Amino acid sequence: MTGWSCNRSRSALPLQNKHSDSIGLRPVRRDDVDALLALDRACFRPGIAYSRAELQYFLFHARSVSVLAEDENGIAGFAIVKFHFEKGLCVGHIITIDVAEAQRRRGVGRLLMDALLASCHQAEATSLRLEVAVDNAGAIAFYERLGFTETGRIPGYYMGKLDALTMGLAVQADAPPAPPQNNR
Repeated sequence: MTGWSCNRSRSALPLQNKHSDSIGLRPVRRDDVDALLALDRACFRPGIAYSRAELQYFLFHARSVSVLAEDENGIAGFAIVKFHFEKGLCVGHIITIDVAEAQRRRGVGRLLMDALLASCHQAEATSLRLEVAVDNAGAIAFYERLGFTETGRIPGYYMGKLDALTMGLAVQADAPPAPPQNNR
């Protein structure tokens, strides 16, 4: 997995599966793009699903972390977080979280979100943000269960017609303490 830190050098994050013995996490590879593009198109309607160019941009951007969940049957889902600075603070922005329909309600989404949150902690991000379609009640409820709160609304965000809710989560408030730095 590519790992980028607002305050540290580029590094890989350890991925631990705490939710299911049969689903593991790994970094996204370039040879995954076709399958991830198909999954994104299965998860989101035309106009919301990413184009190949957009998906590749976010998957492999220098400031993105992309993680893939898989089991013995193949790809179960994937997620992307991209980091940037706002007012001198590192902020994570969830680009997408896609879970195959057959894998929903099995903890895959939570597993992917835990990996993104671990990336945020390592990057020393202060918050995590996302947009979600106002008609996606399942996703909104999922994010609320994780502690996200509604922060706003963007009219016509999707396809110029469908509004998006913006949601946010403070990350560092519950972050584990950073290991001591060796400044020699």
